[in-house]
Amino acid sequence: MAMLDDQEKLKKMDSGGMLESLEKFPEQIEDVFRTLELNLLPFKPDDIVVTGMGGSGIVGDILQSFLANRISIPIYVNKDYSLPSFVGENTLLFVISYSGNTEETLRAAENGIKKGAKVVAISSNGELERMCEEKGMVFIKAAAGYHPRAAIAFMFVPVLKLLSELLIYDSDVAILDSLKVLRVLRDEIKASVPTDENEAKGIAASIHGKIPVIYGHSIYNAVANRWHTQLNENAEILSWFGAIPEMNHNEIVGWTGDENASMFVPVLLRDSNEDERISKRIELSKELAFKNNVEGWVEVYAKGETQLARILYLIYMGDHVSIYLAMLRGKDPSPVEVIDRLKEKL
Repeated sequence: MAMLDDQEKLKKMDSGGMLESLEKFPEQIEDVFRTLELNLLPFKPDDIVVTGMGGSGIVGDILQSFLANRISIPIYVNKDYSLPSFVGENTLLFVISYSGNTEETLRAAENGIKKGAKVVAISSNGELERMCEEKGMVFIKAAAGYHPRAAIAFMFVPVLKLLSELLIYDSDVAILDSLKVLRVLRDEIKASVPTDENEAKGIAASIHGKIPVIYGHSIYNAVANRWHTQLNENAEILSWFGAIPEMNHNEIVGWTGDENASMFVPVLLRDSNEDERISKRIELSKELAFKNNVEGWVEVYAKGETQLARILYLIYMGDHVSIYLAMLRGKDPSPVEVIDRLKEKL
């Protein structure tokens, strides 16, 4: 695993500068938080819908996890060409496509306009920006030049800022706490920190050669999904994600009955403040399902005073793990050639 400490080799493998961009993540959040100015007419929605795909769509998943127990307005995440039938004039619809050209998202945006929803679009450019100009929709321009999966700060923070502007939820304290926590974490897991002192590199080494199954719970279900998709795109491996306690009602049987279970490695996203029943279920799952059926498992504990900080802590850790794993596999974490080919053929 010493190759992860060879800085020159890492730079050569990382053609798109994914690690360099990742190191600037706290500053990206702070820049959007400090500089983005919005001036919206007052609007109290009956519901909030976030529509988007891939690295853009994960914004909705995180928002839903973070705010589900904080606001009384229901949040729905849409990842399809069409929108749910309840969308109407009292819906706040976030349309998010970093490229601005995601066809499912553009179709959903058109559907939202027809339904009379209050549309707020976020992209770096593309057809979505032109649609906003033509239709008079609210448009927030994200910084250009990033891979969508590496541009989460430019899509997620504007949504939080807008909700604060509309007096739906004030996240300023949580964002400031997140910045503090992320900067500390960065100094612990950035590329220049050697493997024997670097938790993210150690996790990558632990799951190298295995198929990871990432388990979240409560507010961390979306984080488990983020780990899964980052491992797919950056490290070019198959992975799965699930949720506790749901896995105790189905998947746990597969761990004990499948002769191929040793090919997999459970990754458990934890919180020292997690509900005691969740904690007990995790411990029992380790004892009854994992102990005699896999070579080991990984546990990652969130840090931070606020739930947003803890969510972003685990996301930041997972993003690093996915890139380090890519490099252990001799892969450049930037290209996603099969996605590009699929889009060309559509």
